[in-house]
Amino acid sequence: MKRLRHPVRAIREPFGTAGLIVACVALVLALTGAAFAAGGLTGKQKKEVTKIAKKYAGKPGAAGPAGAAGPVGPAGAKGDTGAKGDKGDTGDNGSPGAPGTPGAPGADGNSVEKVEEGPTVCAGLGGVVYEIEESGEENEVCNGKQGPEGALGTAGTTLPAGVQETGNWFIADSGGPHDAAAISFPIKLSEPIEGANIHIAGQAEFLTFCQGAPGNPAVRETAPALTLCVFEGISEKASEPKVLSSEFEAGEASKTGAFIEYNVAAGGFAAGSFAVKGG
Repeated sequence: MKRLRHPVRAIREPFGTAGLIVACVALVLALTGAAFAAGGLTGKQKKEVTKIAKKYAGKPGAAGPAGAAGPVGPAGAKGDTGAKGDKGDTGDNGSPGAPGTPGAPGADGNSVEKVEEGPTVCAGLGGVVYEIEESGEENEVCNGKQGPEGALGTAGTTLPAGVQETGNWFIADSGGPHDAAAISFPIKLSEPIEGANIHIAGQAEFLTFCQGAPGNPAVRETAPALTLCVFEGISEKASEPKVLSSEFEAGEASKTGAFIEYNVAAGGFAAGSFAVKGG
């Protein structure tokens, strides 16, 4: 009776031991689709395994379900500080606040009380003594004291040498051929003024002896004593001015004043000022 062979031996005999190993490896690769290193195979055997696996490999199966989420990883290191940003635009002004509560009224001030009044106050000058209420301090408001009599203006005195006095004058049409205005010296002169020392604005040598303007007339310091300067401010239809003494003598001025004469046409006028230096 024929003896049956062992199943493994029946497979191994056609391939041999090495061939059987190669065939098994190829079969596993084809069925599972896995790839791994087959230790102990020669280069030729590896090529046969790859060839057999490709021949019997099936199509890739459907993707399996997604696995559960892994645990959260550790926090990363702190990053570097970023660059400073640009300056923002200025905001709009806020609305005015509500008015504050009015403060409490201040205390009333102290009154001024009169203590004494009469000619005996202020050492006989007369006046008023007053006190700020509850201050305990008395204060005096005194009448002015008569000052000493000045040298100028005293009866009988004359304008000192080098001292000047000024005044104004005005002439209007009176209907006659000549019109005149009187000028008075507040303090009389020691002597009348001669014609050579009388100077009228517009004459050639006027500025040699006179200075200033109609609103600020003056005799120059270099001019001799007893000099009269006549300034013209405005004039209309008036010409040919002259200076006459109070005795109407042409070209002279008296101790107390003089006349300024113009030829004034109808509707005309003239006005100005004067300065005189004593001597």
